[in-house]
Amino acid sequence: MTSRPRPAHSSPALERPERAPDGGRRETVGLVGAGRAGSAVALALAAAGHPVVAVTTRSPLGRERAAAMFPDARIGAVPQVAPWLRAAEVLLVAVPDDAIAPVTAELVAADAVRAEQILAHLSGRHGLGVLAAGASVGAVRVALHPIMTLPDAVRNPDAFAGVSFGITADPGAEARARGLVADVGGVPLLIEDGRRDLYHAALVLGGNFLTSLTVAARETLAAAGVADPGVALAPLLRASLDNALTGGWPAATGPVRRGDLGTVRAHLRALDAVDPAVADVYRALMAYTTGGAGAGRPARCARGRPTARGCGRPHGGRER
Repeated sequence: MTSRPRPAHSSPALERPERAPDGGRRETVGLVGAGRAGSAVALALAAAGHPVVAVTTRSPLGRERAAAMFPDARIGAVPQVAPWLRAAEVLLVAVPDDAIAPVTAELVAADAVRAEQILAHLSGRHGLGVLAAGASVGAVRVALHPIMTLPDAVRNPDAFAGVSFGITADPGAEARARGLVADVGGVPLLIEDGRRDLYHAALVLGGNFLTSLTVAARETLAAAGVADPGVALAPLLRASLDNALTGGWPAATGPVRRGDLGTVRAHLRALDAVDPAVADVYRALMAYTTGGAGAGRPARCARGRPTARGCGRPHGGRER
């Protein structure tokens, strides 16, 4: 789909955002990259009164989807919609992490970025450095990362209610970033620029790898003959997550915490026979748990492998 042309007598630079009923200013939004996260955030902003005026994506299919979600926006490639991207007061660069810097440079080259415009990306890892090309023309930079998993396209305007957003902002832009987050019902969470890697690593540990552990548990339970492992696991996993979030290490339970070495040894034999990769995950988590939870006898095996004699050799060969 190509950009819908503007009448010749109309200039986007002369258009001004509407005023909210309370007199507050509605900032217009331009979206670069209409994937799951970008579309979800832009839709939530639109529902909060921030009109999406322009959307650019690289694929024809992406443009069709964007046109369905943002019927009043100009849709097209960067050169086609650059004037409307430039006119937007908030420009969201919602592209993969490694593409943020080159896409920002492309936008600047196309004259789609201007002074005093909020130039924001949605990456968890990156801070302000990847938006340097925008800063060179006077845009104010913001890293605006929703701490929420978005496995599917989200069209619920309340999708971010109560969700924390990791914010890193140029001086003078923090208040505007906080306002945008508050408008979608989110909770601002200020992150220092130099700590974004650590911040994002924590979220991957808790969010992405929680999925990995759940899938491993489901598949292992299925291998044990359980017809619907998801139903069987759901109450346990939800209770464990709630307890861990509120109680930390004291909430830990199970054979590793109790020091039941015979049970741990039996688990490892069974897992080695079915899926050695999952067995290695079990060993790594056992080592971490014994160190953090102050567990019993298996704590002595945190750097080795349980054997019939108690602890085996360091990680490197599989128990036979």
